[in-house]
Amino acid sequence: MQKPLEFGALEPSLLGHEWHCMYRTVEPVDFRKSHFETAMLNVIRHPNINSTVILRADMLREWEFDFVNGREIKFQEEVHNVTDPDTQVINIDDFSVRDVAVASNLGLAKKMAMVRRIIPRNPYKDAIINQTCLVLNSTENSETSLIVYTPHLDSKELCPFYIPHVKAVAILLHQSQLSVHYIPFTDPDVPEIQDESERVVRTARRLLQTALKHSHGVKLGYEKKVAHDVVVDKVLFQDRYIALKKKYSRFLVDNWAESTDPTKHVFEDIAIAAFLIELWVKTYGEKFKDNVQFRDLGCGNGVLCYLLICEGIKGMGIDARQRKSWKIYPPEVQKCLKEQVIIPSVLLRPHPEVKKRAPELQHNGRFFPIKIQDKIAPATVVYSSEDLLKSPSVNVTEFPRDTFLIGNHSDELTCWIPLLGYPFVVIPCCSHNFSGQRIRYGVRKGHARNGNSTYAGLVDRVEAVATRVGWDIAKEMLRIPSTRNAAIVGTNNPDLAQWPTQEVYDTILEDGGADGWIENTMALTKKSPRAH
Repeated sequence: MQKPLEFGALEPSLLGHEWHCMYRTVEPVDFRKSHFETAMLNVIRHPNINSTVILRADMLREWEFDFVNGREIKFQEEVHNVTDPDTQVINIDDFSVRDVAVASNLGLAKKMAMVRRIIPRNPYKDAIINQTCLVLNSTENSETSLIVYTPHLDSKELCPFYIPHVKAVAILLHQSQLSVHYIPFTDPDVPEIQDESERVVRTARRLLQTALKHSHGVKLGYEKKVAHDVVVDKVLFQDRYIALKKKYSRFLVDNWAESTDPTKHVFEDIAIAAFLIELWVKTYGEKFKDNVQFRDLGCGNGVLCYLLICEGIKGMGIDARQRKSWKIYPPEVQKCLKEQVIIPSVLLRPHPEVKKRAPELQHNGRFFPIKIQDKIAPATVVYSSEDLLKSPSVNVTEFPRDTFLIGNHSDELTCWIPLLGYPFVVIPCCSHNFSGQRIRYGVRKGHARNGNSTYAGLVDRVEAVATRVGWDIAKEMLRIPSTRNAAIVGTNNPDLAQWPTQEVYDTILEDGGADGWIENTMALTKKSPRAH
């Protein structure tokens, strides 16, 4: 239950003459200093907790001190350059710690000092700034702790939107009471902060609520259920995302041709493109464009293909139906978007053991009756596996060896992609089996850390399929505006030289087989495309 807070901006502050106490807790808090400092250090490193306008903080310099005698224990420094000249910046070359005066009777001394750089989500609109963050402990009271934030700015007018327009902010834990304090830029004897409706006052209340909530969470042993940035470094991903958004978002949103919401789909696909590019840099090196090409299976509106191709990456998008959006892209992108249905060659080619005994065989000799609705009367068309292998409207997933497969909400293809014999990333969405039928998979025993929902079951199923056929996999929870944000990545498999392996056939059979896949897939050519 939320503890009541008391507004106190017009009363003296425990921190001294310059300070104003904005809010304090009415009842004693039930957590210790260790809980408070653990929570606040996490907030310092992740300021987006307090503001959705902030993307992240880059930690530039960090010091640790023995606060009893003031001796420096540890120092570390990391270089984070701002390379885009179009970004808004204020005083970012100032790396010096900004100290503030606090009342001597509390016996406060520095335990930690950090200079961080705050990166907003839109650095072309909101300025990047540096800020000093201090952790002070008391030599008089072992349970007293003070966190101080000081922007490297010298006037209220320079403050960007996303921080309080004050000289310094402090959050104090003292005698089991939590309070938030400000130093205004104006004369401290002329209080300018009086009305609780003011934005700067509301921000103080929110800062205190966050400190309460997160400190209490640390006490209760809260752990994040989802681990982000496991596969790709967060800073590299976010910087790539910002650059791609700047280059492409306006064109895509302004020219959106689908009935779906462009603000969701455009920014989601920009984030996926940023993730893929950084994944490829990590996997194949800075010159990855010479070593890999992509195939986006079930590419839908083609936004992801547009982004990757415009970034100079070779590849193609394949979908059963052309979308309206395809026509808005430049010709060099349009020619890389193919209207084809996808039938994995494992369903059409001879089994490898048969091929060894009869190397002249190119297909498995099967026939597939497809019911169609003719203008006059229903009819049945019979396709052979040989017909389908030769059909220009069918893609049988036989690609160059340097191909990387993308399954971005690829529906029926989701579980198939790890079986096709190429490195891949799959972002599961809708749950289907190998015949294309809807199904609910349960999470394997011992794998239900994130619940046993339909989506968790599908993600676990893709992981199980990929692992069984030899892929070393990793999972990333993508930073995208979607609840379907798990990405399963497979980049290494020792069995690719003899693909498809018997494990591929066994995996398909044990899931009920693929009877109906070809019939259902060919029927897609007569249906309108789905939108997610």
